[in-house]
Amino acid sequence: MVLGLPAYQEILIWGVLLSVASTLISRFLANQHEIKKAKKDMEFYRKKSSEAQKSGDLKKANEHMGEMMKASQRQLRLNFKAMMFSFLVFIIALGWFGSAYAEATVSSPIPIPFVVESGSMSWFWWYILTVLPFSTMFRKLLDVS
Repeated sequence: MVLGLPAYQEILIWGVLLSVASTLISRFLANQHEIKKAKKDMEFYRKKSSEAQKSGDLKKANEHMGEMMKASQRQLRLNFKAMMFSFLVFIIALGWFGSAYAEATVSSPIPIPFVVESGSMSWFWWYILTVLPFSTMFRKLLDVS
């Protein structure tokens, strides 16, 4: 192990650090104000489209749906640079994890279908199961969309 700790602790630490890094990359490389505006626009047009459908005006519903798609594309464009940079960091990190923790397994007290076989899981599944809640938490704490 790299840090001299049990594999599950080291992977947890690396996962938390990568979650923080990814959140900070998103925070500083993507315009959060514009992303939030695009999300609000999407919700507005979704609501308008739904109302138009209920009233039977399919032409208006389709127009609103088109505007919603434009807002969605704008949001994707705004997030693209941060996503690509984060992706690069994660590919490098996961490659390193694969070599450093290739033989590591983590015991699980509960069965998880398709993940935990015979009471243990690979480093990859442990990383996925631990990084998701931390990523969500850091995104909420740092107000990242």
